[in-house]
Formats: sequence, C-alpha cells, structure tokens
Amino acid sequence: MIGRSHIVLGVASAITASSMGYLPLSLMSLCAAGLGSLAPDLDTERSLLGCRMIWISRPLSRLCGHRTITHSFFVPLLAAWALLHFEGAPSLYSAWGAFLVGYLSHIVADLMTGGCWALYPLSKHRVSLWPYAKTGSFREYLLLVCCLGLLSCVTYHYLSRNLLHDGHRVQRHAFIA
Repeated sequence: MIGRSHIVLGVASAITASSMGYLPLSLMSLCAAGLGSLAPDLDTERSLLGCRMIWISRPLSRLCGHRTITHSFFVPLLAAWALLHFEGAPSLYSAWGAFLVGYLSHIVADLMTGGCWALYPLSKHRVSLWPYAKTGSFREYLLLVCCLGLLSCVTYHYLSRNLLHDGHRVQRHAFIA
C-alpha cells in the first residue's frame, strides 16, 4: 500500500482498538498509530517516512531489502514483550500500544499488496493473502475501503455494546417484559 493508505488504516485500527478498550482515544495515540503504520517502510528510501530519514532507510535497505525483516510480525511482538518486561502492562495502554497497532496494520495491509516476510525468522518466504492488489492501483483503494468498512463495523459494534450496557438496555428490556 502507499503511505497515505497505511496512515488511514493505522489510525482506523487505533480507533477500533480504542472502542474495544485496548487503547486510550487521544490525539497522541492516533499520531503514534499513524507513525507506527509508516515505520515498517523505513527499509526503503522511496517510502513516505524513509525519504525523510535516509540515514536510516538507506543502510537498512542495503542490509535487509524491502518487505523483509521490518515487515515481520516478530518485530512488534518483540517490542511488545520489551515494553511489558521493562515498563509493565500499562505501557501497552498508551501511545506505545497505538504505535504497535499501527505497525501491525501495516504488515497486514502489505500481505494483501504483494506480500512480505511476515513469519521471519521462522520462514524467509513471502507470505501474501488474497485478494492481491497492486500497490497504488484501484484495487488497493477498493481493498482499503473494504478494510475501513470492516473496522467501522467492529467499532460500531463495540461502541453500541458499551453504550447499551450503561443501563439503557436493561431499562428497555424491563419495560418490555
């Protein structure tokens, strides 16, 4: 996916995680999710973030190539473990957690646009999911809209469930019964 699509998907994923109670809904969390959604592409200087941080992206690109190690689920899992180990569980309910949600959304999105080394170090083979969409194509935008629709449905479900558990649902059922 292109950078703008990753940002939109990362922020939408953070909003969904907030509706589920996993993240605080704050400007800091949304910005962290947006930044996290761009971070895996630091392995190429042609990316939205990589072209602004060439001193990182160029050596990283030479070292491992694009969509390899930085696109592995191992990276955010290792980061989450480090946060839990050194900072404790509350650190995941913060901007750091939102950053990881954005990072994960990037990997999942790239699985549908060409694939990546998602299972590294267990496997050095590209994993890709159906439906395949070429980066920057109309199919990518269609895929983005579908993902946003799915995230919106999940968010709506959790928000409406939380609102109904505030006593409104109980009163309506008591009145009907």
